[in-house]
Amino acid sequence: MLGYLVARRLTAPPHPRRHPLTVHSSTPTTVTLDATPTTTVAGDWGLFVAGGEHARVHGLPRIDAGRATWDLAPGSSPPPPGSRVSWTGIVDPSPPAGTRTHRLPAGDAWQVGDVADAPLVAVHLHGLGSTRAGTLRGVAAATAAGLPSLVPAYRNTLDGRRLGRGRSHLGLRETDDLVDALRLLDDVGARRFVLFGWSMGAQLCLRLAADGAWAARIDRMVLDSPVLDWRAVLAANVTAAHLPRAAAASAARWLRRPRALGLDAPVDLDAADFVARASEVRHPVLVHHGTRDWSVPLASSRRFVEGAPAGELVTSGGGHTTGWNVDAASWQAATARFLAAHSL
Repeated sequence: MLGYLVARRLTAPPHPRRHPLTVHSSTPTTVTLDATPTTTVAGDWGLFVAGGEHARVHGLPRIDAGRATWDLAPGSSPPPPGSRVSWTGIVDPSPPAGTRTHRLPAGDAWQVGDVADAPLVAVHLHGLGSTRAGTLRGVAAATAAGLPSLVPAYRNTLDGRRLGRGRSHLGLRETDDLVDALRLLDDVGARRFVLFGWSMGAQLCLRLAADGAWAARIDRMVLDSPVLDWRAVLAANVTAAHLPRAAAASAARWLRRPRALGLDAPVDLDAADFVARASEVRHPVLVHHGTRDWSVPLASSRRFVEGAPAGELVTSGGGHTTGWNVDAASWQAATARFLAAHSL
């Protein structure tokens, strides 16, 4: 039964953002909130305020009496004292000015730059439980390299549309939504694609790179904290939750029973194991992964790049999808080098 509950939670419909932190005080240039293991890490971060506002903080926090005081980034308004906030790696909640929106079957897609007849377009896929805004860190890197971008939502996420019973298929069905995005680009004459995949978004990218009819159109991939082996992810998360390790194996078995979980199809974890399938991914792949990621094992990324013919790993001191946040300059420099190393 414990494995069933783990599998149900992993595939659950998205829930609204929670706001567990309290703003204790603020000034026009600072905000003070609860000191936690996440809010005390130097870098560039975001705050979602209950009610919808967003603020950006940066630098090195000042810690005192269980509270962390941060400098607000220029242009950010201070959340009022007493506000409830959520700490996030999302530093830009909205796409750049001039962004176009396209309607696709599973959700809207942002278009940044001119994709018509483009020789190369970057396509950005966010992770499970996140939103398109999380990919804007990668969009900035693509723009700096001279690439237009498309950022599609996919089904049963906070930005996507509810399809079926609203549950995640861990990349199995969601890959169809990436195909819809590539078809949109194909219709306007875009020729080849750089895929940016964050966390579970990497599963969508890798499925097409290894199996799909679109594989020849994929130029290369940039993956951040990629889910490469769901069994390893399950094991890491049950361990972090102080649950018996056997719960992970049990959850994997339940994922093969779609009716019990409210899924439309079983989740084939062998087909989703890109550590084992690394040799099939022949495209150049840059993997960013943080040494403090307890959710998706860094060991899987190490094994993947060892087996992939053109894989490269860059580590940081970040957690899950927060390597950019703890060292944006290094993340951007590594990505720029990777994009420049292959002819555009």
